[in-house]
Amino acid sequence: MNLNRSSSVPGEDAPALPQDWAEHLLDRRGRGTPRPVPAEPDAPQRLLDLFTAHSEALEAPFEVVKGTPVEQTLRSGIAQETDPHAAALAVALLDRLAHKGTPHYLRSVTGGRQEEIHRIAMRAWTARHGAVFAVEAVAELFANSLVWHRSREHHPTGSRFDFSPHSVYSITRHRFHAFTALAETRSLLAAMSDEDYERARNALAARRTSDAHVLVAAMLMPKQDDWVRDACTVFASHRRYTHGANIVWAIASTAEHLDLIGIKALDDEPWLDEPSFARLAHTLGTDALPLLTATLDGDAKPSADNRERIYDLIARLPSDDGIAYLTEHTVRPQALAALREAAGRFPVRTLRAVAATAPTAPPHARARIAGLVIELGLKHRLPDLDAERRAVVEELLASTRRHPVAETLPDAFATPPWAPFGKAAKTAVAGLAAPDVNELRWAPGEREEWRKIVPGSWASYFINDPARWGRMMPNGPDPKHYYFGQYLAWSSNEEARAALALWEGGLSELENVGTLRAILARFGDEAASRVLELAKKRPSMRSVLLPFVHVEAARVAADLVARPRGDRALGRAWLDRHAADAAALLIPDALGKDAKRRLSAAEALRHLAAAHRPVLDEQAAAYGPEAAAAVAAIVDADPLDPQRRVSKAPAWADPGMLPPLLLRGRGAALPADAVRTFIAALALDDPDRLYPGADLLAAECDPVSLTAFSWGLFELWLSVGSPSKDGWAMDQLRRFADDRTVRGLTALIREWPGQSQNRKAVRGLEILGHIGSEAALRSVQSIASNAKFKALKKTAAAQIEVIAERLELTLDQLADRLVPDFGLSSDAPLVLDYGPRAFTVKFDEALKPYVVDAKGKRRASAPKPAVSDDPDLAQPAYERFALLRKEIKSAATEQVKRLEDAMVQCRSWTVAEFRRYLVEHPVTWQLTGRLVWEYSTEDGWRSFRLAEDRTPADVEDEPFDLPEDAQVRIAHPLSLGKGVEAWAEVFADYEILQPFEQLVRPVFELTAEERESGRVARFEGAKTGAGPIIGLLKRGWHFGEAAQGAYGVFCRFPEGGYLLINSDPGVHPGYGYDDGEQTITKISVGLPETGEVDPVRISEALRTVTRLSRSN
Repeated sequence: MNLNRSSSVPGEDAPALPQDWAEHLLDRRGRGTPRPVPAEPDAPQRLLDLFTAHSEALEAPFEVVKGTPVEQTLRSGIAQETDPHAAALAVALLDRLAHKGTPHYLRSVTGGRQEEIHRIAMRAWTARHGAVFAVEAVAELFANSLVWHRSREHHPTGSRFDFSPHSVYSITRHRFHAFTALAETRSLLAAMSDEDYERARNALAARRTSDAHVLVAAMLMPKQDDWVRDACTVFASHRRYTHGANIVWAIASTAEHLDLIGIKALDDEPWLDEPSFARLAHTLGTDALPLLTATLDGDAKPSADNRERIYDLIARLPSDDGIAYLTEHTVRPQALAALREAAGRFPVRTLRAVAATAPTAPPHARARIAGLVIELGLKHRLPDLDAERRAVVEELLASTRRHPVAETLPDAFATPPWAPFGKAAKTAVAGLAAPDVNELRWAPGEREEWRKIVPGSWASYFINDPARWGRMMPNGPDPKHYYFGQYLAWSSNEEARAALALWEGGLSELENVGTLRAILARFGDEAASRVLELAKKRPSMRSVLLPFVHVEAARVAADLVARPRGDRALGRAWLDRHAADAAALLIPDALGKDAKRRLSAAEALRHLAAAHRPVLDEQAAAYGPEAAAAVAAIVDADPLDPQRRVSKAPAWADPGMLPPLLLRGRGAALPADAVRTFIAALALDDPDRLYPGADLLAAECDPVSLTAFSWGLFELWLSVGSPSKDGWAMDQLRRFADDRTVRGLTALIREWPGQSQNRKAVRGLEILGHIGSEAALRSVQSIASNAKFKALKKTAAAQIEVIAERLELTLDQLADRLVPDFGLSSDAPLVLDYGPRAFTVKFDEALKPYVVDAKGKRRASAPKPAVSDDPDLAQPAYERFALLRKEIKSAATEQVKRLEDAMVQCRSWTVAEFRRYLVEHPVTWQLTGRLVWEYSTEDGWRSFRLAEDRTPADVEDEPFDLPEDAQVRIAHPLSLGKGVEAWAEVFADYEILQPFEQLVRPVFELTAEERESGRVARFEGAKTGAGPIIGLLKRGWHFGEAAQGAYGVFCRFPEGGYLLINSDPGVHPGYGYDDGEQTITKISVGLPETGEVDPVRISEALRTVTRLSRSN
């Protein structure tokens, strides 16, 4: 065990393990005073009494072994004679009886616990035959497994009784929970005389005849290092599963042992509990640190409880490296708290860890670490450091507070923006009552749409077999049945109407809002009151409130609009749909005495004022002049008036742990109280509406320090567990974000879903959308295309749609604008200057960069700087190319795919868009010049390419000017017709390689017979794999019902119609077991009534099927 004594610190060299962990520990000979094992002279009789109590149950096993040697062995063990194997066999049988029958007496004596039986047996063996015998018997008990089948009735192989070595799997999985006997046996061994210990060692050595015995011997005698090494090797060779490592902490005691086993991290399994951590810490000490940190850093994240245990344990180990790990990860929840605990236990080690990590820490982290040193009073221990470390810490403390504190504050800080307003103006008006309106008002077609069966519901399978409802509920409609709601919504009219009387307004948690919508659409006013009550209680059901005109529906909408993180879109949709009624219903609440309703209703009125002011004024006037004036006071309030109490900055937002907030000019920093004022202003932000007072304060501060302060505040919020009530600490990032903020937030967004923090990831995407910079939008787009979590990709895709709509762009147009330029110039190639030599960067057809030297020789990558090169130029140039190659790798694949999709989808650009985003862009140009294009004329489409000078040229290489009013698209071989051969010759002459199949792309058509029959028989019987079929879903294809009765994997044509693939045995996307061979049984094609579908679309669909049929 390593306690890090090589760099010892007086008073800080012992682990600070909790005292209550002692009960979980296993004694080790030669280490500490073993716990005494109480002598129990009556234990043999107690064990015999257990067997006597089970005498009737023992008849069955004795019947099985009658007349065999096992019978005598078993009777010898029950009689507690001198055979350790027999003794273990008898107790193992007692275990079995305790689990399988006649447990009454056993419960009264042992409480039914297997470990208690073992404890009684171990003490009985010790009392009767001595400690060495007990050690042998315990080893046999743990190493062997009892297999007992009473008869063929109970097992197909007939009767069997066998007591033989366990598999290693069984040892690791099932046996180690019975710790009492093993722990007491370890204590016996630790307390033995040297002579007895040697006898026990020799006895166990003779029994190490199986892998199970090797493991158990090491568990009992971990001082025998050769035995421990053998056990580690056995464990490693059998460790096929991810569990079972808990037994290691009874064996291993060094990092070398862990290496032999091959354990790199802890498995988050049920056995990883407090006793496991106690034994791990006790046996390994600081050698456990790599195991703990790897568990925290690995892909398989531990549970929240185990994560807290790991951080707590790191903080208890006297290790500079462990404390440095906490210092480096203070942004993680629980790490900062653990660091505080570690600093209290090991102050000097903490300072040494600070000295080791501070020089490379980012500014916001340096501020947090420096603040912690000051907060915990560690400065007075600086003299305990050596001169070098002390200088580093002193420089850290000085650097984070190198600016003088401002003596005079700007007016905005001296008098905060909200100060002039004091308490909110009195707006209460007594005696107002909301109109008694209770109606369902359907939008055109809405009721019919809601009445439709929800795809994937049970009802969708029952539509052609109504009798299935009866089979599901054979005793008649049952309101407690999981699918009673669907029965109400979609069973036959007579049955459902009768069942409606039984419905009390509840729905199974398995049901979704589609079922409740269908019930409302079907029964209308008959079900409305019950639907309303359920929707109020279940947030997931609230969209069903849209047709309701009722004061309770209005209150739900107002509450949604007022909640910073509620479903504001739904609340606003209801308010906008029923604007006049919404105003009439909510004005009494906004002017009433109920504080909660008043705040929500006031927020709703502000929305109505912004979107429907004349309607709001008209409804307010109907309540009288006093009410109208009060409503106006609410909706016309000064924007700087928060309209609510301004809270102090939360305790966790300690200015001392944040980067300094500098005034403009960077001459002075704000004092702590002014920083708290700024934080209080940020806390008034709303996710959808920023508090303008924060802008006034920010205008007095240095923009660069604002960005660092913003990120530091966010990380400090993360470090205290991200309290939801302070979610503004994440929202404020959008105010001051730069590209580094975007990169940092994007990395966290990608990680959060895997840590069960989906809501935070969704909010992060929204914040990136609000930031709106090209870097932020590229990040959202990147997440939408390649995030590993499906839900996150879907949310990012939806966010991209919102952003595109806000910018009045299509998704393709937005994607054009988000292609990064990686710092390249559109006017001249990138030259890597090494001083005496230089290299020009070029790109191949796959957008992969390479370099060409002065002689025209091509190199796959930039050469490493030579001795003759200028070191100040060559090394930065070399690193520039390495970074470019890394950055452009993912972008290249995406841009090639985008252009190929554009060709397939016949997408076109205006000439202005074409020039700006495809020709003049330094990255996309590398691909654009390798393709054949077409531009529109009155007579159709004419083809061209782009010459090296980026000017258009026709197939005869004659230059021309593109008409400004033309559309431009990537030519498809079908549209080029016979021109394909001419263009292929041109590209061959110029040795132009294409980024994807264009000129050599095969084309396909439907035959007249296939059009007429709707069946493409030429592919039937072709073999393929399930994976390639399901892979089509990532390329715009769908799984489901293409048309009535047409079900499978299909693509849709924009003009209408589809092409559908059926295979045998069929695929089941999402279930994870589609990996076998498939036979294409039918390719169906459905054309629109006009029969007109772009030939390119049909060709590409048939090309996909052709490639699919060759993929096996």
